[in-house]
Amino acid sequence: MTFAWAGAASAATALTLTGPILGNTVGPQSESNPCIIAGTHCSQPATFGYNNFTQTGNITAYDMWSTTPTAQVDDGVQGNPYTVGQLTGVAGSSFVVAIDVNTTQEAGETLQLFEVWDTTTNTLLYNYLGPTNIAGIANNGNGYGDWTLGTISLAGLNSTDGILFHAIWTGASDGAESFFIVGTPAIPEPETYAMMLAGLGLLGFVARRRRQFLGGNLLPA
Repeated sequence: MTFAWAGAASAATALTLTGPILGNTVGPQSESNPCIIAGTHCSQPATFGYNNFTQTGNITAYDMWSTTPTAQVDDGVQGNPYTVGQLTGVAGSSFVVAIDVNTTQEAGETLQLFEVWDTTTNTLLYNYLGPTNIAGIANNGNGYGDWTLGTISLAGLNSTDGILFHAIWTGASDGAESFFIVGTPAIPEPETYAMMLAGLGLLGFVARRRRQFLGGNLLPA
């Protein structure tokens, strides 16, 4: 099930799914990389919650929205949005969503959809459209990201805008998946690149003038 608000923008930025990630390089979640959707205990910064969804061995498909403060929000029901300020306060303006997959011999875990919504402007900011099998992982259920979705940037949004995350996956077979956010270096704006290039050009000009000046002084009289 995919939710859409009336009038929501359709030109969302497509997210890239990267993985499976070898080794314990993304995370762990327990080191201040807060969950947004997870059916297990997560270490969270103060006042930052997540959807602690109900999971059992006989449930194989999920349609989950994020929420804060931490609560169990029913399948397919929107939670309480984060604010942009909350998210940037814990992860910076640019981050990825890491997925810690739990799977067994069935190996049918499949990501169907992932979305990032601005609930204040009714805008779908980012999305990933599957279906993609995410069961072929190197580390099962150890708190590290097996896949990443991103990069997601909230730069330029009002700090009070509401943000919701939405994930749909099927083929679950063992334990609970964890979707958590990990900050990344911010992506410079085009204006920043222009300023950097202008600065480098100025440095190059000064260096050339200095060489010319020194060369002139070293010429024989």
